Amino acid sequence: MQGLGCESPLKPKVVIALDVGGTFIKSGLVVDGDLLQASCKQHPSFADQDADVIIEQFISIFEDQYQFYSVTLGKSSDCTWRIGLAFPGPFDYQQGICYIQGLSKYEALYGENIREVLYTRFNTLQHKEWAKHLLQADIRFENDAKLFALGVSRLFPNERYISLTLGTGLGSAFIDRALILNEGPGVPEDGWLFDKPFLESTIDNAFSRRGILRLAEQMGALEKGMDVKELAEQARNGNSLCCKVFEEFGTRLARMLKSYVIDYQPNRIVIGGQIAKSIDLFSPALQKGLADSSIGIFSSENVFEHTLIGISRLFDDSLGFN
Repeated sequence: MQGLGCESPLKPKVVIALDVGGTFIKSGLVVDGDLLQASCKQHPSFADQDADVIIEQFISIFEDQYQFYSVTLGKSSDCTWRIGLAFPGPFDYQQGICYIQGLSKYEALYGENIREVLYTRFNTLQHKEWAKHLLQADIRFENDAKLFALGVSRLFPNERYISLTLGTGLGSAFIDRALILNEGPGVPEDGWLFDKPFLESTIDNAFSRRGILRLAEQMGALEKGMDVKELAEQARNGNSLCCKVFEEFGTRLARMLKSYVIDYQPNRIVIGGQIAKSIDLFSPALQKGLADSSIGIFSSENVFEHTLIGISRLFDDSLGFN
């Protein structure tokens, strides 16, 4: 069976990490737990193409990263190779089966066992050195928002926190001492908040790009051509209406989190994603709304690097991913 070769404790453990997005795939190498910054690259995803095109793009990225390691550090054959993919859902992460449908991305992979498809391609290419070695690689998958949260745990290894990624949609994870929790007191099923009700809609609709723009429109702050970035710029330039939008956003975010904070008892809230770039505008209201809990707030715009580190931790069997 592929991916189950013996490991030497002296061999470098090299993870080819892919953060698979709808527009771009970001990749990098994590060697013995450390991210090689020079290996970080961005590639078109071809997510709206047919399955062969998408899979060949994955294969091309794997080869590219393997060759980068060979040229930069050499001795590729003396490594223990792993492949980890942060994938959006719906997806059976343990089995490696894609169930994305109706989202205009990766629909051609619906029902495919991506792990087996990749091994099959490596097998057909094993006359090439890189494919022969990657045929022995362990391949693992997990939700992108959860892997971002897991990557952040390197900074807070002994803490308990709720992680949110705010962007096109809302991703969430509940972490306790570097473990992802999918159940337990205060933890929604699978750690997912996006589909839970909030006001007249869902958490995902309220705390996402479309949510903040809808709020701005309702408050009379949204001008033609504005996106979240422009809204934030206007707020920082003293536009009082735009300031109130972010204040209300932070107040609502605290209201949404309140019951989870009470039940889960986290040390902090971690916030990442594109909307984290505006945290200076909504953090005071968020902190005020959570004042009773004396909880810390950590934000990161650099979801990519944290996610790649999180991907490498998929192969730490002490975390329960085997």
